[in-house]
Formats: sequence, C-alpha cells, structure tokens
Amino acid sequence: MGKKTMADIWKEMEKQHGNEGLYTGDSSMTTYSDSISTGSWALDDALGIWGIPKGHIVQFAGFESSGKTLLALTTAAEWQKKDPDNWVFFIDAEFSFDQMWAKSLGVDLERILIYRENRADKIFERLIGVPGKPNKNTGEIKKTKPGILDVEIEHGGTGLGLIILDSVAAMIPPMEQSSKPGKANIALMARFLPPELRKLTPLLTETGVACIVINHLRFKPDVMYGDPTDSPGGTALKHACSQMINLGMINKKDSRIELDGERVGHAIRAHIQKNKKAPPFRTAEFDIKYTEGVVNRNIEIRNIGARYGIIERPNNTMWILDDEKYKGKDAISKILENEELQKSILERAMEAKVKLTIPATKSYKNDEEKLKTTEEEE
Repeated sequence: MGKKTMADIWKEMEKQHGNEGLYTGDSSMTTYSDSISTGSWALDDALGIWGIPKGHIVQFAGFESSGKTLLALTTAAEWQKKDPDNWVFFIDAEFSFDQMWAKSLGVDLERILIYRENRADKIFERLIGVPGKPNKNTGEIKKTKPGILDVEIEHGGTGLGLIILDSVAAMIPPMEQSSKPGKANIALMARFLPPELRKLTPLLTETGVACIVINHLRFKPDVMYGDPTDSPGGTALKHACSQMINLGMINKKDSRIELDGERVGHAIRAHIQKNKKAPPFRTAEFDIKYTEGVVNRNIEIRNIGARYGIIERPNNTMWILDDEKYKGKDAISKILENEELQKSILERAMEAKVKLTIPATKSYKNDEEKLKTTEEEE
C-alpha cells in the first residue's frame, strides 16, 4: 500500500466525519486577519497588523486615567468610519457611559447600542444566548434565547463589528449576587469566566466581531521580582485574548498637555503584553486629549515614515520627504499636519511593512484547487 497524501487523508476525513471545520492552511478560513484601527497609528504599527484583529478578544488594561475607555471609544469611532452601516455594542458594566464624551471622541451615537448591566450571567446571556436541553436523538442543543452573536450569524452580518465590555472588574459573578455584605468571595470571576469564554470565542471567530474587554491593573502583594501587576478575571481571560495591551500614563512634566495652565491631556505608553498576530512586547507612545481622543498624529506619522524609509534621515537634523528637505523635527512635523499627506505616508508605510514581513507565496482560489495541485505534485 502506497504512502497516503494529504489529499487522500482529507477525503477520508470528509467521508468519516464531514468537512466542517476542516481547512487547508492557506485557505480563506475565518481566522480573521482584518483589523480595526485604535485611532493611534503608533499603536496600530506596534500591534503588527495596523490595529486590533477582527474575530478575537483584545484586552485593554491599565491603572486609573490611563486611557482604557478612551482608546476603546476611539476604536469604536474608527470602526464606524469604515462604513455607514457599521455599529458597535457597548456593555456598560461600570454604569459610566457618557454620551457627550463619546461624541467628542468621534463616536456616532446613533450607531452604538448601550447595554447597561453588571451581572456577569446576564451579560453573557446577551452575548451568546441561553442553551436549551439536548435533543435526545441528535444531541443537538438549540438555544432558548439567542444572543446578539447568534443573530449576527443568522442574518449574515448586520454591521456589528465591535463589542466593548467596560469592564471585567465591574462584573458581578452569580455567586456574589446572593452573598451577604462583607463575605469573602475568592476567585468567583476566575471560576465563572472559563466556560463562558470557551463559548464566546468561536462565535466571535465565526462572525468576525472583535471584542475589547477593558480591565484594571492592580499590584500583587509581596512581589519582589518581575512584574508586580495583575488584572482581575483569572488566567482564562489572559489565554482567551489574542492581544493584551497595558496602558500607562507617562507622568512627566513634558508629557503633559496643558492649555491656559489647565491639564487637558497627557502622553500614553502602551506595552503589548501578548500578541498572537505579530511579535509581542513592543511599545508605543502617543498623546491624548481628554475630550478629543488621540492627538498629534503628525508626530506619530513622522516616526512611522522614518521607520519604514518613507522619510529619510541623512543626519540628526535633516528630514527628507518626497525629495523636499526639512531642517529640524518641528519643520517636518508642521508639514505633516496635512491630513492627506498623513494618509499618503501611512499607505506607503503599510506597503513597505508588507514587503518586509511577508514573502511572496503562490495563492490558490480555493481548497479544492490546493488539493488538486497537491495531488499532481505527488
């Protein structure tokens, strides 16, 4: 008996088990590589795919006033900009959503659905539905109440592309809802989340909806070496995330943005703690204004342009863009305030990055063509 090829095994698996969930590695399977910009080009670049990945869970974590909710809302605004039918589902577990603030950050309030609830079981019922009893003959489980992601699957795309949960730390697990005041409840959320995340993850992948979970950073006691910070929710949440971004305020005098003596913004340092789409442990710095969102994008695009060779640096003081010379970083930054020029440089940087990271490969129209080619080569 001759050696079996991949095509032979493929056909045998289809015959015995069906073809559900079976793909070749280069097929157009639903592990989404499309991304949604965060509003900061510096952070998008550091994430490796110019934003957060669709169809996956991403965590924004940080201490107070680090820009977690602001960055989630600017990401929502960027998703809405892509198409007039795009909308966002915002779970307000902290009961703190502010209409005017979201609007000032560029969010279209008519295309964001707010769900104000902090009971964890109700939140996940709204997302993934309520399962019924298994069918005695087939074992199939039909849901007695569909979740919002079930509706998205059934109707083939409604424009929902982003779910924001603000925040994990504010959710109340079921056992805590009935506990007496002052009772010590240990790791209830860490025990609640694992099965629910296992249900949520495949639905996000199938629909292509990105989910941003906002979380708090806290100091762990008695940690002398390594990272002393941790976030609520247990390790299951960390494993479920495709990207984990820790945000921190750069609290230096020259990192504060002031207007008439009043502080109106500050610089942020984002550390990418986990990334399954590109190399992790990169950092990005960008500026925010509290009522405007990400600002000084001309500085971000200046640094990106220089990184990918769009802007040349023959020496420490000279900048060259499209054969035009500019002396000093202030001069080049002033020119880059032009939004059309910013977009042009960003597009060129994206093209340059693709050439640097992705080698040329043969593409196949579908799985059958791939298998046919494999058989012929064998």
